[in-house]
Amino acid sequence: MTWARAAAAAAFAVGTLGTSALAQDAWLEDLEPMTLKLADFSGDQNANFGKAMVAWEESITEFTDGKITFENYWSSSLLGALDTLEGVGDGVADIGLIIPSYMPQKLPVASWMFGMGAALSGSTVHDVAAGGATALETLLTYEPITQEYASHNVVVMQATATPAYNLLCNKPISSMAEAEGKRARAIGAVWSTTAEALGMTPVSISWGEAYEGLQRGVFDCMVINPNQYADGLTLKDVAPEYVPVTMAQLQASTWVMNKDIWDEFPKELQDFITQANVKAAYDIWQGYMEIEAKAGDLIAAGEVIHTNDISELEPVAAAQRAEFIAALPGTAPAAVEDPEAFVANYQDRIAYWTKALEDQGYAVAARTPEAIMEAFAGLSDVDLKPFYDKFNAEVTPGLMD
Repeated sequence: MTWARAAAAAAFAVGTLGTSALAQDAWLEDLEPMTLKLADFSGDQNANFGKAMVAWEESITEFTDGKITFENYWSSSLLGALDTLEGVGDGVADIGLIIPSYMPQKLPVASWMFGMGAALSGSTVHDVAAGGATALETLLTYEPITQEYASHNVVVMQATATPAYNLLCNKPISSMAEAEGKRARAIGAVWSTTAEALGMTPVSISWGEAYEGLQRGVFDCMVINPNQYADGLTLKDVAPEYVPVTMAQLQASTWVMNKDIWDEFPKELQDFITQANVKAAYDIWQGYMEIEAKAGDLIAAGEVIHTNDISELEPVAAAQRAEFIAALPGTAPAAVEDPEAFVANYQDRIAYWTKALEDQGYAVAARTPEAIMEAFAGLSDVDLKPFYDKFNAEVTPGLMD
């Protein structure tokens, strides 16, 4: 049985997809055939997001007996990172990837929530899964955020968190003196403030221009997760100096759908897509384990990539991240009625999901060079299916109410 049919059967069993086979057939019979356009600026169908979303599409096409199909526009071929919110809301595309910190004026609450990416451990498994689970349930249930997206005529489908960002540089940086004045692409205050604490100068460079910018020396470092050595931009040749100082993770890469399209779907289809959204998030979590492991192999080999000593940089970054979280309530938009409670609850949920991973045998990795290399080596053996099952059992049913 395929995933799509298995999920449909499970949902049917708990009554979420109708009360009889006849009822299920009725909505499907009335469903008008359509082709939905998906826009992804971050990569293609072979990248982590792309693979997860193609599987998501296939499950929906199968569930609807081929009535819903998809056209994919990868690597900004239809909409760029700054155009996707309005483009999906206006119907240029039906589905797209949003990074809220790119547009803080349009998405002030979601962009502010990005600051919670500083509340991470630096341990890849926990940042991706526990941080991702917290981001996912928050983006789907926190009313000021759902209303904010709805005001742009889009609905949030799913959101994921990345591993910790580090510095991928074209120059060695192993001290505060070497960091001083270096230009680092950092899009968002949660990263730019850490870069500034290290003495660096944040610069704004579009995603599509980043590779060439590093190659030509327009800027010196990319503030990004190390999987970009092996995936996405594939920066190993233009940023071979790996500086594993722990910077915030991205919370959260958010997939949205045109609200008019979503509202026209019958409840049976909405419920199935909700389950498929959570499955896509899990696929991305697991995908991060795989591509981080590939990046770790490149880093550990030491042939192309050189790992810099961060013993002087790490304490500075850690102190700055703690200060950023402590100050976050004071910068909350007016729509966040109790920012102190939001921050505290968010941290509690990260702790809850972190403990779930620890209970499943995954200890939080320390941020020493030896522990970093050891953690990279173990990522290929990580199986997040039990964690996904726990999230699916505890959270997903409430999303379909």
